[in-house]
Amino acid sequence: MAFNKAIKLSLREKLDFFPALVSIWITAVCALATGLWRSSNQPKTLFLHIGYAVFRKMTARLYVTPPSNKIYEQYIKKTKRLSQTIELGKGSFGHWIGDANANNVLIWYHGGGFVLSANMGYFKYFANLVDYAAQHNQSLAIFSLTYTLAPQATYPTQLRAAVNCLRYILDNTALQPSRIFLGGDSAGGNLVGGVLSHLAHPHPHITPVKLAGNLAGAVMIAPWTLLDTEFPDREIDPSGDLITPAIAGPWARAYLGTATRDFYTDLSTAEPGWYSSFPVETVLICAGGNEILLPIIQDFAAKFKAGFPSSELFVGRREGHVAPIYNLYIGDTTETEQGKRVKSWLLDLLS
Repeated sequence: MAFNKAIKLSLREKLDFFPALVSIWITAVCALATGLWRSSNQPKTLFLHIGYAVFRKMTARLYVTPPSNKIYEQYIKKTKRLSQTIELGKGSFGHWIGDANANNVLIWYHGGGFVLSANMGYFKYFANLVDYAAQHNQSLAIFSLTYTLAPQATYPTQLRAAVNCLRYILDNTALQPSRIFLGGDSAGGNLVGGVLSHLAHPHPHITPVKLAGNLAGAVMIAPWTLLDTEFPDREIDPSGDLITPAIAGPWARAYLGTATRDFYTDLSTAEPGWYSSFPVETVLICAGGNEILLPIIQDFAAKFKAGFPSSELFVGRREGHVAPIYNLYIGDTTETEQGKRVKSWLLDLLS
């Protein structure tokens, strides 16, 4: 089970802490031994093979992490970049990476199954995007959302925070919708789909948002758009990924609480017509070739394209879940195929 640092650990969890560390160490040793004979269904490098195995064990046992806003402060202090955090209300914050007066902004909703905060890999990734745009004479800033995690808050709290994040940019900057992008990974990709759904079909418990035109684009990296907790009809090999099917149940239940699943929580269940009125120019969906969500993402992308033709699915060969970000978190700075595609997609749309 994974925990935010703000959650107090129970006595049982405290007692399990040392055994959990031992199990993680054993996992790393075993991965080192088995990783010398990797197949094409496993990570490209031995380093990632070990890193993915350790991460799988961490999320299964005990994963304590500071809130996203604290990680942002650590990143700013370490890199000496300009710090600017905006209080968005009700426990949510927006963090600028790059110049808040940039000509374009990419609003990012981080993943982590709604229970994990944004790790350092996110802010490294955001900085890479901002610097890449600058190298090509384009002005881009990232506005990253810190939202209240589950189980402290449940649906639709996180979706409301994501909508209000967009609302802040619309109301407090000079940017037109044509200069605003939405982005998210895993659970954050779920929020991208939820925000687009709200813009086209207002959620009954969230204040509508009026746009003066279409958003410039939206990117979903490994979007978690189907909160199923069992996959009886799918053959899943988690050895090439950094997440396992075992986390689906606890994380989905933590997010939903007592709520009923709907098209905002499970975008995959909507009919193609639901997507057709999304007010965005184009959508990029990315996935890793080795990730356990790939079949679900492929099914979703095909249905999405039937309703929203201006969309694309890109699959990175032998890459795991949210590889452009989590590989950086693990310590691998090699650029991923998905990361390269997101950069080229963005560059084609920036103005």
